[in-house]
Amino acid sequence: MELARYTEDLVQRLTMVSGSDGFAELYVALLRELVKGNPVTPAALARAVDWPVDRVTTRLKQAASTEWDDEGNVVGYGLTLRETRHRLEVDGRRLYTWCAFDTLFFPALIDRTARVVSRCAATGVAIHLTVAPNAVLDIMPMETSLSLLLPEPTADVRAAFCRHVHFFASRAVGQEWASTHTGVDIVSLQDAFEIGRVRAERLLQLAGERVAPSARQ
Repeated sequence: MELARYTEDLVQRLTMVSGSDGFAELYVALLRELVKGNPVTPAALARAVDWPVDRVTTRLKQAASTEWDDEGNVVGYGLTLRETRHRLEVDGRRLYTWCAFDTLFFPALIDRTARVVSRCAATGVAIHLTVAPNAVLDIMPMETSLSLLLPEPTADVRAAFCRHVHFFASRAVGQEWASTHTGVDIVSLQDAFEIGRVRAERLLQLAGERVAPSARQ
């Protein structure tokens, strides 16, 4: 795999969903609200991006994977209040992500350092790491790797991409798992972090200066 080419291809494909019709701006703002640990009302999100509430609601409903509570508030999109395999601890709050890759670039988008706790998808071995906005640290096991794939264009990024993207205790374990999963690549954690860094930069560029970091809690 030629990393630079793979990075550009993957980021471009993911951006085809998140970068359309101002969605990157909405997405970054949503992450910065969700990290506070509470459901996000469409009205609060509309204020954050200076959009009409109807436009916010429409765009979120167009994104097939958006998670809602019974009161019509958003509880997840990539970052979620609902439990998954991938735990993201930020400022003492326990949140979750849809996939392993999310844990590597969300800290740059929310401007926080996060403690990540997950499990190897093949062996169940515990995975621990610390992800700062500009570095990944304290990796256990040291050989932790990640599965990635190049998704087809779709509004349902969770089904097309996230459900295939996991941590593995080692590259060898990941490659054995990938041998029965067509189209999946196994990359080192550091390479995955670098891909995530480009992903975060692209989203922030698309979001523009109108999305300001949320107040630190």
